[in-house]
Amino acid sequence: MAVTALAVTPTPLVPIAPLPPGLVWVGQAPGVTGSTLHTATGQVRLRYSLNAMACGRDGLLTALATELDGRRLPDAPHLVRVTTAGAVTDLGPAPGRQDLVAGYGAAMATAPDGSTELLVTTGDRLRPLRLSPGPPAPLASHALPDLPYAGDWATDPRTGELVTVVSMAGVARVVRLRWDAATGVGAVDTTTVPALPPSSAYGGVAVLADGSIAAVFNRNAGPGAGAGTGRAPMGGALYRITGTRATKLADLGPLTSSDAATCPVPSPPPQPPVAARAVPTTPPPATAAAATPAPAAAAVRTTPPAKPPVRSRGPSPSPSAPGPTPSRKPAFVPTTVALAASEARHRIGSRYIPVVGALMVAAVAVARLVRRNRR
Repeated sequence: MAVTALAVTPTPLVPIAPLPPGLVWVGQAPGVTGSTLHTATGQVRLRYSLNAMACGRDGLLTALATELDGRRLPDAPHLVRVTTAGAVTDLGPAPGRQDLVAGYGAAMATAPDGSTELLVTTGDRLRPLRLSPGPPAPLASHALPDLPYAGDWATDPRTGELVTVVSMAGVARVVRLRWDAATGVGAVDTTTVPALPPSSAYGGVAVLADGSIAAVFNRNAGPGAGAGTGRAPMGGALYRITGTRATKLADLGPLTSSDAATCPVPSPPPQPPVAARAVPTTPPPATAAAATPAPAAAAVRTTPPAKPPVRSRGPSPSPSAPGPTPSRKPAFVPTTVALAASEARHRIGSRYIPVVGALMVAAVAVARLVRRNRR
């Protein structure tokens, strides 16, 4: 019966940023219960101690768990499913668990029939565990070539080869195995990587999307190391291997165990289509019309503006030769001129009216005297 452990606690470890795309790994420090899951979004502390981890096409991790809260699980190891957010689902004791007790390395593979298999390495054998379809079930195992201890295996999706990192003849090497479910494990191909520590303590191996290899190197000085003890604390490291070259990506601190896998990198969400902006078109500049020779210039009659009629003081013109008829429209008189004429008439009237009045009175009196004398 599956049990999901949702309780996770944050880890005080310093984040490794940025991790290579798709890389997921777990590590356990000395004296700490549970593994710490490292993803591109951060780290979470798990209640389970995990190993033999691989990632499926659905982005879910499958692993073997041996401990819960620091105590060994009954009928260990258990088969567990883990999300990248840290939620662990315990599927119970792994099928064929007696042969998987010593399982440390694992890789995910898809068989020709479409089934998904977890390839677990246990010492000198490769033990496939079918995950789907149907309930998990062990499949026929295959013998491995005579190699030093390998802490983890990964599947190269481009070639289907199994990849690991071990030390041979005092030099770290990338080892590739070609295998087939029907014929078993094939030839061995090795590449020396002089920049890596010459050790087989590479607990986590993953093939990245660009073909390079991520390798987690476990190293720990053990109890009692530290200042004043004469034993310097030794820590692990994360490397990226490209061909025969290796680059250290981060120092990890002391590690007693680790494992790594590559998960599918989610595609970025599609961007909404951008509406095309109408680009205003500039009309071409007006071109001057081609000059064409004009015909002979036609005479243009210009009518001079009509002059206002002039009133003559002489005799009126003869009817046989009438002059220009004056316009009925009253002539325009500027306002200032009209005001001045009005003021002048007012001054003249106010000055001569008394005199004219006196003359009229005198004329009336003379007329009365004349009428009396006639009688």
